[in-house]
Amino acid sequence: MLKIEIPYNADSTFYYERIRHLKWPVFLDSAFQKGREQNELARFDIITANPFTTLITDNSITTIDNNSIGVSTSQDNPLELLHQIMNNYKCDDTDLPFVGGALGYFSYSLGMKSEKSHMIPSMHFGIYDWALIIDHHHQKAFIASPLFQKQTEEMISEIRANLSAENNKKEDFFSIESDIAESTNLHSYTKQFNTVKDYLKQGDCYQVNISKKYQVKAKGESWCFYKKFREINQSPFMAYLCFDEFELLSGSPERFLKAVDGKVSTRPIKGTRARGVNQHEDREALNFLKNSAKDKAENLMIVDLLRNDLGVSCNSGSINVDELFTIETYPNVHHLVSSVSGVLKKESNIYSLFENAFPGGSITGAPKKRAMEIIEELEEHARDFYCGSVAYFSFNERLDSNISIRSIISKEETLFFYSGGGLTIESNLEDEYQEIEDKVKNIKKTILFFKDNNEA
Repeated sequence: MLKIEIPYNADSTFYYERIRHLKWPVFLDSAFQKGREQNELARFDIITANPFTTLITDNSITTIDNNSIGVSTSQDNPLELLHQIMNNYKCDDTDLPFVGGALGYFSYSLGMKSEKSHMIPSMHFGIYDWALIIDHHHQKAFIASPLFQKQTEEMISEIRANLSAENNKKEDFFSIESDIAESTNLHSYTKQFNTVKDYLKQGDCYQVNISKKYQVKAKGESWCFYKKFREINQSPFMAYLCFDEFELLSGSPERFLKAVDGKVSTRPIKGTRARGVNQHEDREALNFLKNSAKDKAENLMIVDLLRNDLGVSCNSGSINVDELFTIETYPNVHHLVSSVSGVLKKESNIYSLFENAFPGGSITGAPKKRAMEIIEELEEHARDFYCGSVAYFSFNERLDSNISIRSIISKEETLFFYSGGGLTIESNLEDEYQEIEDKVKNIKKTILFFKDNNEA
């Protein structure tokens, strides 16, 4: 196992910019800010590129491209395929969260039957033989690799040389070329809202998450947009993934599943209040959320759902609610957050754990199956990356993942993004519609920054 310490830089974009010319460069980004040195959620950033195997699932067919074996296809379960390949590569655990392994995304619709048109494949994963890890708590950075591939040492030498060299690349260009178009206005949302309310009254379900889609024309490097977005957004589960035909920009504040040494945890967000315009109003907004019976009830529904989801893969009696109704504050909103944990059964693994719990209950509703059926009926758009997950499965048997909310698909000179909220029997139409706008505020703020620059 190779582990090389390299000079630390608190700005992790420094590292990414020196490897982004490689194939499929990915960046799991805690958006570290000074003053957050002891925030466990903001501890590590992970960067890698040049996978030796890739898996792309589209229309239920997974194409596997292995550098040494060639290309094959399969209609088997994509997560099981990932598990089978990863079983060939295992290394001892270390103190690093990721030492190489499978890293990529799952779309919300993975494994679902849907007639809707999809913009991107439902699964896109690379298997990487190395990783650059930035530890903001200890202000250290490392390159780690189990050296499963012969060419990895040579590649790491080139990467270290790139890190030491001056970055002579000229500044990236990015511009916004249109106004934002929205799939849903208040009138059409009202119809969806009323239909959900009817289902709730009939007892079909207790909560349903309904979303809307936005898009805007753009030109240039989406990496340039992402750098500004992370500065504005400051969320601990952000990510930038660059593939051949599109890029994914995640601004997520929410962890989906984490697994280390058989200990599993999930951190659902349910309950939102916009930040106040001054200190007094902001304190009022925080206290309102903290004491909101409606938001607590919504949060508790999802906690119960996730306890059940974890219970499929975890030991009976090991499920605990570690936090309930904690307030987390971000630049645009306050969130109500809880935390649930369990211990993985001996016969389970991190792949079956993920499959049994996906997609995350906080972005579907409860009960999950019926809520997803209603979402499929009412939303005209495919969710694609939205409400899916960016995830890694490390060679040292660790898993971490986000819920890909506040996230963007950059494809064919267009940015596509989404926002939604959970509806319950107590929901108010205007409040719920406003919450959707509050959640997407940081993306719109970043768009406005580039639009203003264009017109200046």
